[in-house]
Amino acid sequence: MHGFVDHLVKDHNEQRKLGEQLKKAQRPEDRKKLREKMKSEVLPHMAGEEASIFSYMRAAGVEAAKEHALEAIQEHHVARIVLQEILQLSPESEVFSAKAAVLVELNKHHMEEEEGMHFPWLEANASKEQLDALFKDYKAAEKAAE
Repeated sequence: MHGFVDHLVKDHNEQRKLGEQLKKAQRPEDRKKLREKMKSEVLPHMAGEEASIFSYMRAAGVEAAKEHALEAIQEHHVARIVLQEILQLSPESEVFSAKAAVLVELNKHHMEEEEGMHFPWLEANASKEQLDALFKDYKAAEKAAE
């Protein structure tokens, strides 16, 4: 596995853990802390993926890859909306856990597609040099989004 893909999978594992904690959190101070941590983990990650993986897939000249990338970008869009709503929601709200559960489910579906389809496709179709360059693009976009 290329270091870039390994990095992405590790990010996903951290997001899974945080999502479950956010969904289960009951104390307002825990909810505040976890939603901020989720924001700092998820938003830069999505920006990095869009600037690297999905940009590459859209430009690869393979219609199916382009369609998968466009769908993934829309999934990011919806996740951003739900995350923004969680950030604006009172941590005492009775819908907090439900909204967090929706975010977790969206993210779970998205990460499963990436790990099951996108990452294998990327490793099969991009050279090591291209993957190295995409990793640099990812890191730059991730840093800019922090």
